[in-house]
Amino acid sequence: MIAARLRSLVVADGWLLIAACAIAPAGLLSLRAIALEDTHHPVDPDVARQLLYIAAGLVVMAVAARLDYHWLQTLAVPIFATALVLLVVVLALGSHQYGARRWLGAGSVTIQPSEFAKIAVVIAGAHFAARREATGRAAALSLAMFALTMGLILVEPDLGTAILLIAVWVAMAMIWGVSWRYIAAPIVFGASMFPLALAVAVPAYQRERLAVFLDPGRDPFGSGFTLRQVEVALSGGGLAGRGFNGGASALDGLATRASDFAFAQFGEFGGAIGTLAVIALFGLIAWRGYRVASAAPDAFGRLLAGGLTTLIVMQATIHMAVNLRLFPATGIPLPFISTGGSALVATFAAIGIIESVAAQALPASRDPWRRSR
Repeated sequence: MIAARLRSLVVADGWLLIAACAIAPAGLLSLRAIALEDTHHPVDPDVARQLLYIAAGLVVMAVAARLDYHWLQTLAVPIFATALVLLVVVLALGSHQYGARRWLGAGSVTIQPSEFAKIAVVIAGAHFAARREATGRAAALSLAMFALTMGLILVEPDLGTAILLIAVWVAMAMIWGVSWRYIAAPIVFGASMFPLALAVAVPAYQRERLAVFLDPGRDPFGSGFTLRQVEVALSGGGLAGRGFNGGASALDGLATRASDFAFAQFGEFGGAIGTLAVIALFGLIAWRGYRVASAAPDAFGRLLAGGLTTLIVMQATIHMAVNLRLFPATGIPLPFISTGGSALVATFAAIGIIESVAAQALPASRDPWRRSR
């Protein structure tokens, strides 16, 4: 009993915390191996910077876990409005990198507003749905809220995040109890409009990514070279990997090897054992997150925990699918592992909010260490 009380002072769901804290070091291991490969010195600025991001993320997670999540319901509208303003500002004043305008800041200090906008729209969507019946009109208004966010993110352009938000809306609509016909209708309409959007709204480089995905042999020394090297990296890892002690990599010279292709890079170093361990840990996050959602004491907590769990798990799924050549390249980071402070802190914040919901779970599900029956 004393041990249970001590655990509850730290975190409400121990397994969720273990999963998050176990995945984060994987990115550090990859960065250290890259540093050894490039500079032969274990102390590297990128490694140190990622350590600072992890520390900041842990602090944010701890604060979010200790706060009552109902405060987010009270502040849902200003949080969402602030996120939209930042998305507009980044389009006007953001820095331009890798063919997109997604970052705000000066010098080496930058933030990516879309990473926090994902959490903001989940909070706003949960607040909206918790106060209304799951009618067709309400579902349409909820979708419009997500569509506004997706539209601003698409202009950057950031197709991967927009696709991710579609999956999150579908999950939240299902948790809300929206009829399947109201969920399927916008999906079918969007699919029917895809050819027009591809021709008019999708940038040329993203159309090229889709073409390479459909035709793996297309331009093997140009646009298709990166994905071919990703395949080589994953297959070269074998069962146990090449190890994290430096050495030549199939992804040498690829600027996004620690971000967009972090799963492949970790797979080369850690092998099939390492990648399966990462997949299992994300599976653990899914299990615990949806379990928290099912045990939430109210509709807002249920929608909030379910939406944030879907956000983390689906982002990981899309990233890994891209690296395994099962989905067109989108530039979406792997939670906890890919480099980048905004994504890492936002993901830890999401875990903290889920922990806050878990802290008020229904009595039958309060003990996170007890074996499920």
